[in-house]
Amino acid sequence: MAVVTTHRKSVIAADNHLLHRLHSLSGIVPIGIFLVQHLTLNSFALASPAHFNAVIDFFNKSMPDHILFVLEWGLIFIPLMFHAIYGLVITAHGQVNVGRYGYWRNWMYLWQRITGVILVVFITAHVWSTTISHRLFGTGIYYEDMAKYFASPWVVAFYLLGITSATYHLSNGIWNFCIRWGITVSERAQRACARVCVVIFVAVTALGWAALFAFR
Repeated sequence: MAVVTTHRKSVIAADNHLLHRLHSLSGIVPIGIFLVQHLTLNSFALASPAHFNAVIDFFNKSMPDHILFVLEWGLIFIPLMFHAIYGLVITAHGQVNVGRYGYWRNWMYLWQRITGVILVVFITAHVWSTTISHRLFGTGIYYEDMAKYFASPWVVAFYLLGITSATYHLSNGIWNFCIRWGITVSERAQRACARVCVVIFVAVTALGWAALFAFR
């Protein structure tokens, strides 16, 4: 009986390890790549409304619906739902100990969980107010429509929080990914990776904020 129990625990541990690795990977590929691509395309609004509208026309008019459907579900929605749901499971079972051990990595762990919860709310609201509303109710998503949407300071504040949470979650997730996948093993490599992740956080956050204020 003891042997069976031990074997069962080892199988569960192996499954959890695999799910953790897949969760970490999905946060980078494809979700992290999509985030940077999404913010980059939105930043076309910095050039002019026409540049941003050309991006919308490319996806709405030039790309076939079946290809867009496959890309959205295969590379965005399904990986995002897996990452969000399993992330909430990890958060529910996580143990926060910043009160006893206030090391910076413990704080990073805590903020990774907090931003993950924020992002579940933010992404749900964002997808509903743009993609879903556009397809169900014909809500406009061109530059003029988005400028009206972001006319509210409350909406802008909500998006500033959401964008910052996303860029932090990504940059800190890259650090965790490199450790979990054995890319950065030594402390020196992990410190170097942390510095790179700070640069990524600042750069992508600046990109996202600039794209947001382009509609203001």
